[in-house]
Amino acid sequence: MAKAIRVPADYWLAHFTSSLNMRMNEAMARRINAAVARARSRANLYDVKKVGVAECATETLFDNWWFKPRAANLSRIELRNLIKRRLDKGSPLRLHFPILSRKPLCPLKNRGPNPDLAELHTLVRCAEAAQVLNAISPTGCRLIILADGFKYNRACRTPDPLIAAYQDGLRFWVNQLNSGDIVEVVNYERLVSDRLPSEMLQSRQTIYEHHCASLAMLYDPLFDPDELQASLDTVQQVDDIGAQIYFTFWSIVSSTYYKDMHTLIDGEAFMERHYGDDVQKLYIRYASCLHRPLSQIGLQGEHLSRLGYLPPAECAILFRSMRRQAWEAALYYVAISLTDRGLNLLRRIDRDAIKLTVHAKKGELQFVSATRQDASITAQHCTGGLSVAKMAAKVNFRYRLERESQGEYPILLEQLPDTPFHREHYGPLHAMQMIDQPIGYTTDPRLIGDGRVHSILTRRG
Repeated sequence: MAKAIRVPADYWLAHFTSSLNMRMNEAMARRINAAVARARSRANLYDVKKVGVAECATETLFDNWWFKPRAANLSRIELRNLIKRRLDKGSPLRLHFPILSRKPLCPLKNRGPNPDLAELHTLVRCAEAAQVLNAISPTGCRLIILADGFKYNRACRTPDPLIAAYQDGLRFWVNQLNSGDIVEVVNYERLVSDRLPSEMLQSRQTIYEHHCASLAMLYDPLFDPDELQASLDTVQQVDDIGAQIYFTFWSIVSSTYYKDMHTLIDGEAFMERHYGDDVQKLYIRYASCLHRPLSQIGLQGEHLSRLGYLPPAECAILFRSMRRQAWEAALYYVAISLTDRGLNLLRRIDRDAIKLTVHAKKGELQFVSATRQDASITAQHCTGGLSVAKMAAKVNFRYRLERESQGEYPILLEQLPDTPFHREHYGPLHAMQMIDQPIGYTTDPRLIGDGRVHSILTRRG
């Protein structure tokens, strides 16, 4: 890892977020004007002589600065009518966005579980879109970020306190962006339990347990951790659900909490157990051989600095167990998705809410939560960074392993006193400096080190 840069926590609060707020205001003014102009140019499409709030709000939600709208999923007319129903009721526009579950304990993706520059960039984009809609609509707007870490934790098993701290960190940054009255980070499971009747909650649990049992009965006999790829190929070919399990396995194999690996180094400090050299070495070895049968890997054993020598047979036992954990996580994850999709829970909570999504789906709007260049990745599955070129700095999204292999510089925080005041005042920044988690990485340490990067921060969507 390249030599780190240390920056005071106050820099991020007093200068960096202030610069973000200024650039947000500039972007919002431009997007409001653009939405009104587009609405007027499409008056014939909307079949109106004079466009109103509903048409301008629709054009905001079709603005490719934030969205990748597809008429086949949700047309302008359908969306305009949905917005108009809420306006006619005097209700604020309400957007539901399931995203930002947690940062998994994965040394390939990150070096700590707290929200960093990637999440901050996503929240800026959410706040901009919501603020523009709030300015256009006389009834206002609420964008609800449905942080679903606890929802999917039945599958991925990230420790609950880390998910709670992650959600608190998101709320901290929303407030720093002066958007807490419009953007709300909500625990998905808390919303469901608060808004649905007890009979529905019991039915949900029963259906989930049924899905878990039926998926295990049908697909578990096909799974072989020793012949991972071949068995997953077989699962994929069974039916559409099998294909979903296949896709889900490869999506969450690097997001599952591998208790068997992390408890090998029990008794050590948090960072050593989850991000230390031994864990990183084992994780890279495990991930690099997932597509190969265990018998063909040629395990030589691992020489670990704290554990000593791990013989080939023990490596095979560990990797077999980790493959099994990822498989079970995929089954539980699919069971959760089938349950909530079948019950259509969010529609039961608010029938006229507009649902945003990271991946395009029927009846939903695709929101680009990252940068245009990194649109295929989400903040929780990577580490944020700042690339500097031609006196312009831009946020980007990359895996930690990629950044460090290319010699990027981790941006750490200067040490803070450990008092109740400092923990509350600095929120996730305090948690980061306690474990030396980078708030991001950079290609150019000079502008970070001398505190000038906020002055050249730029946005391209």
